[in-house]
Amino acid sequence: MTFLAALTILSSVTLNATAAENNLTILSHTGYLDPQGNYHVVGEVQNIGSQTVNFVQIEATFYDPQNHVIDTRFDLTMLYTILPDRKSPFLIALLDVAQSAKVHHYSLTTSFLLTSPIPIGLQILSHNSQTDTQGRIHITGQIKNIETSKAHNIKIVATCYDVKGKVVAAALTDLDPIEDDLNPNQTRPFEIIINQQRAPLIYTYELTAESLEYAIIPEHPTLTHAPLLTAILTLALTTHKNVTNKNHNTKKLQNP
Repeated sequence: MTFLAALTILSSVTLNATAAENNLTILSHTGYLDPQGNYHVVGEVQNIGSQTVNFVQIEATFYDPQNHVIDTRFDLTMLYTILPDRKSPFLIALLDVAQSAKVHHYSLTTSFLLTSPIPIGLQILSHNSQTDTQGRIHITGQIKNIETSKAHNIKIVATCYDVKGKVVAAALTDLDPIEDDLNPNQTRPFEIIINQQRAPLIYTYELTAESLEYAIIPEHPTLTHAPLLTAILTLALTTHKNVTNKNHNTKKLQNP
C-alpha cells in the first residue's frame, strides 16, 4: 500500500518546521536571485520518522507583496531515497525573470512515498575543497563500493551551509556517464562545483551519495547547526591543521 503525506510551511517561519505525519521536516531554506534574475529556493529536508521515504517532492508557491500567487514550481530532493535520520537538499528554480522580480515571499509543500530501505553500500573515502581564480568552489574526493554487487547510477550530493548552519547552496554530480557504475571494492574520483555567486556564503559543507541499490555509510552529525560547537570546531581546526578524519563527511572549506 502506498502512503502519501504533505507538509506546508511559509518562508517566514522558524527553521524547525512542523513534521508531516512524523516523517519529514524541512530544516532550513533560502531564497535568492541568480545573476540572470531567476529566483531560486535551496533547502534541506530530514526524514525524522522510522520508515524510509522516496520520491520526495518539494513544491514552492511564490507570492507578491500583496500575497497574490505569482507561480508554482516543484522538484525532487537530490537524494531519491532518504533513510530514517538522513537528510537531503533540494533546489527549486523559477526560470522566469519577469515573474522572479515580483517575488516577495514563498511557501513550501512537501510530499513523499513510504518505501523499503536500501542497504549501505557506498563510502566516501576522502574529500577536500579549494576555490579557483573565478571564485568557484571545487569539492573533490573518492567514493568506493564496499558491497559485493555492482552499484549503478551513482550520484554524490553536497549541501553547503553558512556560519549559522543554514543551507545556502546545494549541488550534485554523477560519476562519468560512460563509466557511471562501481564494481565491488572499486574506487572512483568525483568533483562537485559550486558557482561563484553562492561560494562566498559557504562556511561548511556535507557530502552524501546514493546509487540505485545502495545508500552511503552514515555521515557524522554536522556541528554547524550549533554556534557554540561551530566555535569549538573552528578552534580545533586552527589548532590541529594536520588532523583529518576521512570518514567525516562534514568539512570546513579550505582556501587554496
